[in-house]
Amino acid sequence: MSKLTTVKKRLAIVANTARRFPISKLRKQYRRRDADVVFWLNRRYPDPWWSYLLRGDSLLNDVALLNAVLDAGHTVRIVSGPKIGALTNSTIVYSIDSYNPGRVVNYSAGLLATLRELEAQGNTLCPSVAEAEFWENKVHMHRRFDEAGVNSPPTIAIDAHSDLDEVLAGAPFGFPLLVKEPHSNNSQGVHKLDDRAALDALRSKLAAEGSHDLLLQGLIDMRRDFRVTMIGGKAVHHYWRINQSEEWMPTTTRKGSRVDFVTFPEQWRSTIEDAITSLGLRNGAFDVCWEGDDTDGEPIFLEVSPAYSPNPTPPAAFAERPYSDFKKQLTGPDSFPRAFVDLVFSLHHKTVAAWADSLPGR
Repeated sequence: MSKLTTVKKRLAIVANTARRFPISKLRKQYRRRDADVVFWLNRRYPDPWWSYLLRGDSLLNDVALLNAVLDAGHTVRIVSGPKIGALTNSTIVYSIDSYNPGRVVNYSAGLLATLRELEAQGNTLCPSVAEAEFWENKVHMHRRFDEAGVNSPPTIAIDAHSDLDEVLAGAPFGFPLLVKEPHSNNSQGVHKLDDRAALDALRSKLAAEGSHDLLLQGLIDMRRDFRVTMIGGKAVHHYWRINQSEEWMPTTTRKGSRVDFVTFPEQWRSTIEDAITSLGLRNGAFDVCWEGDDTDGEPIFLEVSPAYSPNPTPPAAFAERPYSDFKKQLTGPDSFPRAFVDLVFSLHHKTVAAWADSLPGR
């Protein structure tokens, strides 16, 4: 996708977000001191406002969450950026996103440090600190997979002090292997390496940038994976991403994968639902695969995240066309931005419903 097309797509998403903005519901209450919920607009602080408005899905997620909270009958007070630090004994809802006042390399740690302090000050957070800790923190994620008995690829975490000779000698896999940067998303920070020299070079490069933690992972023989969004312990959206190449590569639709929104491996539904529950996540998207793409085998959970960007089901006009064609349709009632925004709003309504036990009574 060209830079111009990317900009046009981003502007179309912003326009469709504005179409759904709950201005009439919000006008009289966004500064109410007696509101039962505080909405934290962290706005990717300390990045500039234009970054918040035009990069990623930050604006969309915040507007969709705010709309869902208001639709649930709550009164809301909005607190922006670092002003959140003064709050005590409140119920705070927020979108998991970059918040890095210290601009540290491990950007997810910046958000978590603030969330832990807010929780220590007697605040109830939705999502909780424990849920947010899964965000772009693959070392923690695999640790929790192991603790909960969630089947995942053989994975070894290494840091600056790890003896790589010793690690590789004891690993249940060899080259080629995957190296994953712990704080990354959307197939970024995933490297398929064929030999030790490539691993040493990558490790040195990342260390020079201040990143010492890495995950080494055995390569799974798979050409497709299953993205399933789980809210309140139930699957609410799903699709297969199918690699068109004979060679291993990430299955993200950005790489041209074909998408199947129909098929669900029903024999594994309860296993997938049990996995999300065992991790303590009320909202999350799993990436699941099977060795050799054989769904008769046990599902392998690649990743889970409480913040994700879902692909909407294409309308009838695009049902038989490549999904990439749909993603390029930026205007009209069958446009990708309209369908994407509507899906995000729908998922946020379901998420707020799943938080009901943590939110004040109405």
